[in-house]
Amino acid sequence: MVFYFSGTGNSRFVAERIARAIGQEAVDITKYTKDHESPVFKDTGVYLFCCPSYMSAMARTMTEFIESATFPKGVKAYFVVTCASSMGISPNVSMDLCTLKGMEFMGVAQVVMPQNYIALFTTKGKDENSRIINEALPVIEKIADTVMAGDTLDSKKIGSFEYSVTRWVRDVYYKDFMKTKKFRATDKCIACGKCARICPLSNITIVDNRPSWGKNCTHCMACINQCPKDAIEYGKGSEGKPRYKGPEANL
Repeated sequence: MVFYFSGTGNSRFVAERIARAIGQEAVDITKYTKDHESPVFKDTGVYLFCCPSYMSAMARTMTEFIESATFPKGVKAYFVVTCASSMGISPNVSMDLCTLKGMEFMGVAQVVMPQNYIALFTTKGKDENSRIINEALPVIEKIADTVMAGDTLDSKKIGSFEYSVTRWVRDVYYKDFMKTKKFRATDKCIACGKCARICPLSNITIVDNRPSWGKNCTHCMACINQCPKDAIEYGKGSEGKPRYKGPEANL
């Protein structure tokens, strides 16, 4: 089975391509995370988990899903991380998850995809995004071939010092900076409710024809990038920046 978590479509794009190549189903974990489910899986085949890197580590939404779910002991587990530059300590995190869940670690691979974290970085134009996506296609194909062959993905574990520092930075960012108070809807908002529907953690509600954000946010940037009217801003940091509408919009 192929499980993925994706805010703006990068990881979904990668997961669906791998799933088709290996003849598996791509499952969006938000079908469980939206209702805070802890599913039990009985398939004894291969499992592949695909998600973005947040602050140089696998997105916590995916790691918490794996931690809460039940898998058969000894299943082979592959990990694929999408990122704009580096997957950071994801090898360490995925190894720890396999130890915790009793799965056989089959490696982790990164796929460089377009930048979508508009709260902190500048998203690119369509031509640059298209280049990045096209360069990712053979990488995705190689990953699928490796999984089909039952081989291990190449992955290098980060040293203990770098791991400790990166994990500390990640934890501080989640705790102190991954907030929702800067999100706001401008007068362009038409109260279509798309942001509430696509929020993977059911953290957005529509109040008085405007989106309202709760406290359980993972900064996946789905709401701000996928708004059909570009009506959502994150403080001053997102103003004037092009929105990333997903891989399909850039091919």
